[in-house]
Amino acid sequence: MKRTLFLIPFLCLAHLAGAQDFQTEIALVEVLDFNGKTLAKAPAGKSRTLQLARTKFSTPLADYNSLAQPSLKLGNIIGHPTLGWDDKDFKIPEGVPAVYDGKWALNDVFSDGDFPVAIYGRTPSEELLPWGESEKDISCRGRDPHLIMLLDPSKEVKKVYNTRNITVTPKDKQYQSVEWAVVKDGVLYFSECTVTAPDKNSQGNYLVAVDINTDETLWMSRPRTVNSSNFLIVDNSIICGLGGSGITDYIYVLNRYTGVKTHEYWIPSAASWFAIGEDKNLYVTIYDKHISFKMMR
Repeated sequence: MKRTLFLIPFLCLAHLAGAQDFQTEIALVEVLDFNGKTLAKAPAGKSRTLQLARTKFSTPLADYNSLAQPSLKLGNIIGHPTLGWDDKDFKIPEGVPAVYDGKWALNDVFSDGDFPVAIYGRTPSEELLPWGESEKDISCRGRDPHLIMLLDPSKEVKKVYNTRNITVTPKDKQYQSVEWAVVKDGVLYFSECTVTAPDKNSQGNYLVAVDINTDETLWMSRPRTVNSSNFLIVDNSIICGLGGSGITDYIYVLNRYTGVKTHEYWIPSAASWFAIGEDKNLYVTIYDKHISFKMMR
């Protein structure tokens, strides 16, 4: 697999966080075998994945943030600096540049993995929209995020992956944006999603695994695998969801070492957020409530 890797210095012109200088390696994510062709094999004894069993727990949502309610003891498992979209609640963790390379704006920071991961997109436009606001007036977050920065505290040189060159079939004209990213045991896992729900012919909405030591892509899932706001890595499994208007809503379980889908579970509406409660059950927010599943190993 060909890789493009070059070293550039940059100045973080942070307007929401303290400015910093540090070197950054840029690596392009290349996926030569699309549609779920596995480039890696599961290690011995790692092919078995979780199974889920629906519990009786179900409760209406007061709002979309209620999955983080204290009674579930979920803390920061969601991984966001904030669960909201209001800029006044958008708290950037210390050490994370708000602007990358002078032109890419921070979209979000995820802290579910071994160390924080940040994603960046184009700087919001100041051009006025038909109703009189600009993109920047609405939110300072970077748009169409496709740069993933690894913020490993043990490394002086940070690494950034550019995912925009991932190839999908020509009939899929929608941009894919990084929705969620986690580093676990030396592997970067990230989801690429379209803004709208995928139809039955879409070639987008997939999960990708990249070895951060070699920059080689380990696998890419089949299309139409994920558009949930996050996914969880539990033991040998990745738990994610796909759904929306015009398609059937499912929770999927994938083998984290191969990207192969091993189980699917129908749910009444699309999954948004996944989290694990102190009772070790899986909690899932759907359209108007959250439901739970027992995880069986």
